[in-house]
Amino acid sequence: MLSPFTRQFSTGLRTNLFFSNANLSSARYAKGLQKTITPRVPILKSAFGPNFNRQFTYFKKTIISQVNGNGIRRSTTWNNYNKYHNRSNWDRLKKPFIFTVAFSVATTVVTPYLFDYTPMKYFKRNPRALVWSIVALNAVVFLMWKVPSLQRYTMQYGIMFKDNLQSVWTMLGSAFSHQSFGHILVNMFALQSFGTTLCAVLGVANFTILYLNSAVISSFAALAIPTLMRSSLSFASLGASGAVFSVFAAFSYLIPKAPIALFFFPIPGGAWMLFLGTFAWNVAGVVLRWGVYDYAAHIGGSLVGLAYAYWYNIKRKEELRRRQIRWF
Repeated sequence: MLSPFTRQFSTGLRTNLFFSNANLSSARYAKGLQKTITPRVPILKSAFGPNFNRQFTYFKKTIISQVNGNGIRRSTTWNNYNKYHNRSNWDRLKKPFIFTVAFSVATTVVTPYLFDYTPMKYFKRNPRALVWSIVALNAVVFLMWKVPSLQRYTMQYGIMFKDNLQSVWTMLGSAFSHQSFGHILVNMFALQSFGTTLCAVLGVANFTILYLNSAVISSFAALAIPTLMRSSLSFASLGASGAVFSVFAAFSYLIPKAPIALFFFPIPGGAWMLFLGTFAWNVAGVVLRWGVYDYAAHIGGSLVGLAYAYWYNIKRKEELRRRQIRWF
């Protein structure tokens, strides 16, 4: 269906349609409109007939008003792309940073009460069950990826698109999400191997605080480090590896001499030496931009695990000193 203006303008073109369009194509550029059209006005008058002046004036005003008045609209996708990519680093990281801080504070404050005054206190008597519950939750999300009707939820909250974060809650949800069987198998095997012992050492409340906070902080690191290094953000991230590296870091700090075997071969120096090796590998991956692993998330999780283990070790030593003083 033609607009009234289009019908009116097309009737004035008469039989010289190709000639008229060739001369009027430059009219789409508002700034050069007058210079381009004026020299050809006598020819155009003879081609368009006696009503040319009135029709062309209306056409010129319409084009200029559309350009200057934003009548020509870009698509929503294009506007959203430029709205995100034209922002400064702080503008890109502001919302994820605020969410990370708020979530970490809330988790640290609320979690102990959940294990004291809700049915979750069951885990205080069975710390291994907490670790296996996390494994089960990861398995459920993995199966959700296989159900087409549920993929709209996993795409919204189970995978983190770094170049355009669809929801801040993705920073948490992506840490429980895996698409390939090999990915979830490696992460959950490592979590079960180190997590059950660490949960018994820290207690279920401290372990949960460590795991959830490291999941979100490692996601923030996956956004912040590439942004500050001006690396590519054009890929997605998911998986529990950031939180698992946090568990491994805390385990190796608190139990540095724990025997570790990699593919049935013992690692000299125990857990701490293996952690130092993996941390160096992750740093090299960020600097040299190796492969497709999210090294930034691994580094973020590792630093959280070290910091939490260091804090816990100080608190444990203070508690031991207080007990010794009371004993004497």
